[in-house]
Amino acid sequence: MDTTSVGTFPQILIALVITTVIFFLYMSVEVLYRTYLSYSAARINVYPYTGNTTKIFYQDPTSSQANTVTLPLSDNQLTGIEFSYSTFLYISDSNSPDPTTDTWKSVFYKGYESGPFPLCGPGVFVSTSHGGNAAPTLRVIMNTYDSWFNTIDVSQIPINKWFHLVLVLRKNAMYVYVNGNLASKKTFSGTLPYQNYQPLILFPTSTTITSDFTTGSSETGAKKGIPPGENFAISGPANGYISNMVYFSYAISYSEIQGLLAAGPSSKFDTSSLTQPPYLIDTWWTQRKD
Repeated sequence: MDTTSVGTFPQILIALVITTVIFFLYMSVEVLYRTYLSYSAARINVYPYTGNTTKIFYQDPTSSQANTVTLPLSDNQLTGIEFSYSTFLYISDSNSPDPTTDTWKSVFYKGYESGPFPLCGPGVFVSTSHGGNAAPTLRVIMNTYDSWFNTIDVSQIPINKWFHLVLVLRKNAMYVYVNGNLASKKTFSGTLPYQNYQPLILFPTSTTITSDFTTGSSETGAKKGIPPGENFAISGPANGYISNMVYFSYAISYSEIQGLLAAGPSSKFDTSSLTQPPYLIDTWWTQRKD
């Protein structure tokens, strides 16, 4: 028996095993690295501050405008078009219902700088008076290819305290989460959500709109009409604060929502003269049960 060949075989086997292990380790690292790059590109920290003034985030990366933050559109998701917005809001009681008026105020929207019509993909507004509520109603609007005015309302939102708002678009439906809980949803049957390339605007000032729209939109082809009996008059920006806005080009999971909720509003202010709202500490609002 050739003892040389017997001694060589285990060495060859060990070398093959080591080579295989190194190959799979390399592939695993490559997959993790690509996943990280994909995640980094899909998550945009739009506004990691706390503020109460108008901010415009332009989408053209070649633009010389300040605050150019490109939000990538949903691409190649298994369930269709997906995206998510996460932010903290502090709505002042000055937005509380006023029986003498019936208007809405803008929190943010993605659309034309001149106003939230006909592009609102999405838009968030609060009411000054809607249905006799004792607290403002929060309204989310999302464009689709057949209508610009698709609304999801959440009544009795918290006022004079921070709350966490998440918008998730997945499986052709918009989900609205408040403080980590699903507050409302709307399914877009027979049509698709319409994404746009216009700026994202926080607390926009140029937002005066009435309900008298009857012609078609050249941008989306959507009908401009508002259902009979519905009012959507807007009287400028909401009074309050916005903090820690993050955009995702995919539908974030429940565990991701909880992680964002736990992070709390930002302790960094975008202006040194900003008046701090009460209870702006990392844990105050997360410990509140009311």
